[in-house]
Amino acid sequence: MVKKVSLLAMAALVSIMAGCGSTGGEQPAAQTPSAGAPADKKEITIGVSTATLRHQFFIDIDNGMKKAAEEAGVKLLVNDPNLDLAKQVSAVEDYMQKGVDGLILLAVDNAGVVPVVEEAKDKGIPVITADSVVPSEKVDTFIGTENYEAGKQLGEHLKKQIEANGKDVKIAVVTHVQSFVQKERLNGFKEALADAKGVEILNDQPGYDREKSMATVENILQANPDVDYIYATAENSVLGALAALESANNTKTKIVGFDVTPEAAEGIRNDKILAMIQQQPEKIGEEAVKAAIEAINGKQLEKNISIPVILMDKSNVDEYFKK
Repeated sequence: MVKKVSLLAMAALVSIMAGCGSTGGEQPAAQTPSAGAPADKKEITIGVSTATLRHQFFIDIDNGMKKAAEEAGVKLLVNDPNLDLAKQVSAVEDYMQKGVDGLILLAVDNAGVVPVVEEAKDKGIPVITADSVVPSEKVDTFIGTENYEAGKQLGEHLKKQIEANGKDVKIAVVTHVQSFVQKERLNGFKEALADAKGVEILNDQPGYDREKSMATVENILQANPDVDYIYATAENSVLGALAALESANNTKTKIVGFDVTPEAAEGIRNDKILAMIQQQPEKIGEEAVKAAIEAINGKQLEKNISIPVILMDKSNVDEYFKK
């Protein structure tokens, strides 16, 4: 009888040991090395608050983040506040409550998010910003385009065209005045043209989504039928301007702007768009996740990680956008 009880006890012990062995197989040591997960955690979780997922540029960044997260074996929690600062702040607060390992933020309002960003950092959560610079020393790094320099590059390209034509020109501006990023693009553009002779830049006009931008450009064309160029500082303002020119059968006025889409690429081929700056949004997303993982693992990052841009015109558009 004693022998029978002992055998049963040994069997139970073996069963418990086997169960422990199964649990151990799910520990971080079994993850791929690229995940870089700390030894005491099963999985890195990164909270992401994007600006909006209603525009292709931000969708592409999101796709890049998801790709990098899958390759690294980390978990992403993604929030879309759709350009609402209060919702973005609330999302970051929620991520802090959940105890995420790191944050990636595409700021709706770069100054407005500073308090919650600094609160997260004070709680020991690394903060990576992408696309829009957040003015706080507590941010671990910024990933994205140097927008001032990109705007300047586009302005210098246009300046060469203006000087080659040798005529006075009038330039209209369609921009989202609340956007720090677009202000930087506009300021760089204006600097490049500051010493150009015979150039008149009209007062900035509001336009961010496609419909509003189209209406703005229609009004510009009515008030200034002799306008030569429209500088549109974002994807949807470019497409709105393009729609307005097409609606008016205007072949004289040309567009310069940011963020090429297949529709804008066709506008370049058809000589309706002179030139555009193309960012690399998927790469921005990928690099943001990689930086977050490094920061979580204790690596000191450079304060700015710049992602190069491409100046696109008729000479190279087919390299990037196939017909």
